[in-house]
Amino acid sequence: MDAGFVSVFFASFVTLFIVIDPIMVAPLFAALTHSETSASQRSTAIQAALIAAGILFVFGFFGSFMLEHLGIDIAAFRAAGGMLLFLIGFRMFFDPDGEMEAKRPGPKASSRDNVAFFPLAMPMLAGPGAIATIMLLMNPQGVAAADLMLTRTAVILSMLLCLCIGIIIMIFSSRIASALGRTGMNTISRLLGMLLMALAVQYVFDGVRVGVLERVQISTLEGWMPVHVAEKS
Repeated sequence: MDAGFVSVFFASFVTLFIVIDPIMVAPLFAALTHSETSASQRSTAIQAALIAAGILFVFGFFGSFMLEHLGIDIAAFRAAGGMLLFLIGFRMFFDPDGEMEAKRPGPKASSRDNVAFFPLAMPMLAGPGAIATIMLLMNPQGVAAADLMLTRTAVILSMLLCLCIGIIIMIFSSRIASALGRTGMNTISRLLGMLLMALAVQYVFDGVRVGVLERVQISTLEGWMPVHVAEKS
């Protein structure tokens, strides 16, 4: 297997796992489906993962066309996505309970016939952070057109692996939540939040570098070249 493919797959998996954070879905899933049978819980978990996969797939492949139609450069979106991910990571690190409450639905949510779409698929599995991340990973900077499809394949496979892990976690959510407890869940959330903040800063740096610094450098060179040529002649 190509080393570049493995590297992209691993990096994408780590990034998406941190952003999607399927471990934090466990307590909410357990609360929303505590009165359902085991078969119904499995069905709800699979439905939520499939819906989330469809949402991320659509935004991953067609999100860049939407940005182009709106006149938004991918470098600007990368910087904005980095700031969004930093805020999410900041809340995960300093206020993990608050981040969980921000995604928790209203009191009537548990009485719905099907909670697979809301709140499990959105915003828990395919929230704004995951959508922004999949768009950035599917449209990397400085990748040749020949390698783009390979990169996107690695990203899609890593996304599917994250969601498969999410299904397993949701099915065993009651046991996981009981085993880890509030302290364990908060510890994991803080560790993932710190990694997410570091990743988000890198996204902002890349967006600023491509969107601002490289353009300034190109404009400076374009302004300097005619004068330099004129002096030589």
